[in-house]
Amino acid sequence: MKQGWECLESKKIFEAGDGRTVFLELYQDRVRTPNGNILTYTKYHASDVVIVVPFIDSQRVLMIKQFRYPVGKVLLEFPAGHVDNDEEPLDAAKRELEEETGYRARKLDYLYRYHPSVGRTKQSVHVFRATGLAKKTVTRHDSGEQISMKTVTIRQLRHLIVKRKVESAGTLIAYLLCCAMKINPRKRR
Repeated sequence: MKQGWECLESKKIFEAGDGRTVFLELYQDRVRTPNGNILTYTKYHASDVVIVVPFIDSQRVLMIKQFRYPVGKVLLEFPAGHVDNDEEPLDAAKRELEEETGYRARKLDYLYRYHPSVGRTKQSVHVFRATGLAKKTVTRHDSGEQISMKTVTIRQLRHLIVKRKVESAGTLIAYLLCCAMKINPRKRR
C-alpha cells in the first residue's frame, strides 16, 4: 500500500484558546493522495491531554465528578486536562492532579500515549498512574469547573462500567490500562 499524502495547501480556518493555551485550530487542506486524487481534507490541531489515575491504595482510586457542557450532564472521570504550551506531560499531570483534587503524588508513572482521533488530528493523550497520594493543597479549579471528588474501589468502577455509567472515553481507556490490564510504566522518552 502506498503511503503519504502530499499537502498542496493548508489554510487555518479557526482557532480557540484561553490566552495561555491554544486548545483547537481547524485547518482545511488540499491534498494529493498516492493514486493522484486531489481532495479537500479537514483536520484539527488540539493541545495534548493528560489523564491521571490516582490510587489511594491498591484497591481504591480517586475520581472526580464534573458537569460536561457538550453532553449536558455530570460525568465520573479521572483528573485530566490540557498540556499547556511548552509544558511536559509529566508536569501537566502533576499540575492537573493538584488543581483538581488538591493531592500530590509521591510517584507518577507514565504509562501510555494514544491518539484519540487519528482520522482528524495528531493530538496525543498521555496516561499516568499516581501513587503515594498526600493532601497538600486546596483545589484550584478553572473558572468553568465545578468538581467534586469520589473514592471508588476498582471493583465498584468495573461495575459502573459494566452498567454503562462511565462515559468518558479517556477514563475508560485509563481504567483498562491501569486497573484491568495493569500496564507497566514506560521508560522516559
